Amino acid sequence: MIFTNHNEGYNFLESYLDRIPPSILYPVLAVACFLLAFRIWRFTIRPWLHPQEPRELPYWIPYLGHTIPYLWSGHHVVMRAQKYFKNTREPFSITLIDRTIYIILHPDDAAEAYKNTTTMVFDKIVQNLQLMFGISKQTMERVWLKPLSKEEDVVARELKLSNPGLKSLGELSMDFWRTQLVGQEGYKDAETKLLHYIDAVLAEQVKCAHEKANGEITLARLTREVLIGAAMRAFFGPKLFEIEPDFVDIYSAFDVESWKLWFKWPFAKEMWRNKARVEEALRTWIRLPREEREGMSYIVDMVEQTQRAVGTGEDDLVKIMNLLVFVINTNTYKACYWALAHLFNDPILLSTIRSETASALSADGTLDAQFLRDSTPWTSALFNEALRYYSASSSIRLALTSTRIGNRVLPAKSVVFIPFRPNHFTDSFSTASSAVDDSHVFSPQRFVRNKKLSASQNFRPFSGGSSYCPGRVLARQEAAAFVALLVGKYGVEVVEGGVPETQGRVPAKGFMKAKEGQDVRIKIIKR
Repeated sequence: MIFTNHNEGYNFLESYLDRIPPSILYPVLAVACFLLAFRIWRFTIRPWLHPQEPRELPYWIPYLGHTIPYLWSGHHVVMRAQKYFKNTREPFSITLIDRTIYIILHPDDAAEAYKNTTTMVFDKIVQNLQLMFGISKQTMERVWLKPLSKEEDVVARELKLSNPGLKSLGELSMDFWRTQLVGQEGYKDAETKLLHYIDAVLAEQVKCAHEKANGEITLARLTREVLIGAAMRAFFGPKLFEIEPDFVDIYSAFDVESWKLWFKWPFAKEMWRNKARVEEALRTWIRLPREEREGMSYIVDMVEQTQRAVGTGEDDLVKIMNLLVFVINTNTYKACYWALAHLFNDPILLSTIRSETASALSADGTLDAQFLRDSTPWTSALFNEALRYYSASSSIRLALTSTRIGNRVLPAKSVVFIPFRPNHFTDSFSTASSAVDDSHVFSPQRFVRNKKLSASQNFRPFSGGSSYCPGRVLARQEAAAFVALLVGKYGVEVVEGGVPETQGRVPAKGFMKAKEGQDVRIKIIKR
């Protein structure tokens, strides 16, 4: 309808409103006025009063804020905010339920946050994760209590550990991880076991596939069974699988829905059921005498002994072990899945990597770990590209006091997210052969052409600062070994499905998920 003057428009509106009963009209107008006043206050007046604080992405509904769109796709919310703020890449904020989350995107700001270990802390985030897993507050207090003297240091005294800095057990746990995964002796032990079990579990899965489905198996199942199965045996020993042969399936079912823990999702019956099943298997395992649990890694052994030393009860110890399982397994198998999905749908890349990794396999089928580390640039590039293209992780910090980052000041007690994904799709990742930005194309060659790209400030798939993943080297070796063994010992044929699309309506934890019902079905033949 077109009005020839303002009076006609006004008269039409008046007559239209007259038809609405006052019992409906007045509440609707009251709500509309409230929402308008809220929006003006929150996103116009308040920013004017606090010009140093990061600006907030506007929304209409108080309390809920950006929660629903963030659950669907946190990355899209962040990218929408970046566009709204005209790509300044300054820190900004979004609202999830009743909490304001501060987002840092610029690499320089992220580096500043990583370096600041005084007011931007990570241990509080770890404590929150432990509470989410159900560990009691009493145990948490004991684990994070710093001894005031050597006499009070129960852990160091009972286990004869060196702790000159009088660190809490929570802080010592990170040292245990570094000893296992960064220290030469600990790393070598973990790598040797892991590569052995990848080979063994892969052979077992191929055998099962031939017995049950003429050699056919979905790529998701193969990757999950081999990498989670191998990691669990390498860190916990084989006894756990005698207790619960379906441990990988049970843990995977929990992991798929574990995002519901972070968001305190009310409809999570299946997630809680699978979490309880994982913990029941771990409970049976820790009740066994230690001599029956052969093959336990240093980190698992130290976690158990130190927790028992501070008096941690069985229920909490089981949950701590579950958290350990989660940390060990949460991301590598997902990155490998996407790497292999692209590899088996790209014959040229497959031929290149098969040729490259051939020298890593000896005549008896054993792997040369050093060769894998130093002489497989395309295999490394494939894994890097999977990390870049499909990562959905963030570093998280808590600002204890008001903290300046770049040109903005984060308020005290702010939760700060540093998402990796937005920086993975900047023009800095364009390949040298492309005249336009091709960062939205999956192309491992970008890491082969530009050797410095994997060290770029824009590429932080393993976080940084105090949360810099100590298992990053082992994760890369795990992926390279799986690829080398799979393409070197077996012939792989794609039976059905190209590269799956990503799921856009389910929260992604760590890595993007494949769309429901999409997978790559392969047939494996032993060479």
